[in-house]
Amino acid sequence: MHRRSKVLYGMLATALGIALTACGGNEGGGEGGKESPASQESAAKGESGKASPAVKVEWTPALTMGQPAPGLYEPGVSGGGKFQVAATKVVKGTQKQLKEGHYIDADRTLEGGTPYFVYVTYTLKEGKPSVVNSDLNSGAAILDENGEKAAERPVVHSGYGEGGCPVDQVYMGWDIGESRTQCSIYIAKTGSKQPARLAWSATATTADEFKKGASWAWVTQ
Repeated sequence: MHRRSKVLYGMLATALGIALTACGGNEGGGEGGKESPASQESAAKGESGKASPAVKVEWTPALTMGQPAPGLYEPGVSGGGKFQVAATKVVKGTQKQLKEGHYIDADRTLEGGTPYFVYVTYTLKEGKPSVVNSDLNSGAAILDENGEKAAERPVVHSGYGEGGCPVDQVYMGWDIGESRTQCSIYIAKTGSKQPARLAWSATATTADEFKKGASWAWVTQ
């Protein structure tokens, strides 16, 4: 009788397990109580089965040329120090300057392009830069209305020449409150979209990041 009770108990336990499985003992129908990948994808897309549209990033209000950007910036290339940044002007160049600067000789894709000489003023407000003559203009970008680059700095980007950028001075150090203006050449290739903003950022790398930062309405001289 004892052996028969054990057999009967085993049969009842097995039947109970089958009943629980049929009723969905594992929630979500996936392994370990988790939803299946297909269920997770459907939930992410919503009831309609369509993916949610990406949120469009709008430009921050445009600054006017000469107006300082809000806040202070610490460019990595300076090795320290916080600066006030203000784009002061953009001068539209000529084909003659493009040829005289030998930019086309170095890159034939620039033939027929438009040079722009970009001036940005930096004022040291806090700290002490360890790199005295750093390329602070490396944070500047000429962008179209979508935030994509509309002109690029060439590898040799001095822009020195008649009517172009003046030759940079060589400094021995920075003083708090001191301002310096740097000039760099940017070249828009033939067929490039019309520039809309001159942006500046110490960290931005994508169009959306530049859009959220400081930028000046595009005006040329």
